[in-house]
Amino acid sequence: MIVIADNDEATRIVLGHALERSGYAVEMIADGQCLWPTLQLPEVSLVILDLRMPGMNGWEVLRRLKDTRQHPAMARPALPVIVISGQSDPETQRFAVRLGAAAFMAKPIDLQDLGRTVRKVLRAEAV
Repeated sequence: MIVIADNDEATRIVLGHALERSGYAVEMIADGQCLWPTLQLPEVSLVILDLRMPGMNGWEVLRRLKDTRQHPAMARPALPVIVISGQSDPETQRFAVRLGAAAFMAKPIDLQDLGRTVRKVLRAEAV
């Protein structure tokens, strides 16, 4: 299952439908605080994460995931994350990757690029 976490409903719907058409199961979440329990589910294989969300922003989610990777007893390690953001300056991209993002995509998202990036990240995790 791919989780799309973005406070913008239109973005969630467009990305979700595109991924569902490609055969993926999708869960859509609007709030970072609601996202955290979902990330503990074993069927989650990938997270598409916006940086600006209410409750818990994407930066905090990335930090918590990084902490869980360093303490494997806390949660399942190595959940891949694709960060999406309208804030796409090089420093933001580098910081997201330093916090553990597998990829960064600037909004607006090109759906073909999204499909390629999802496949690439999932393949890399399968190795």
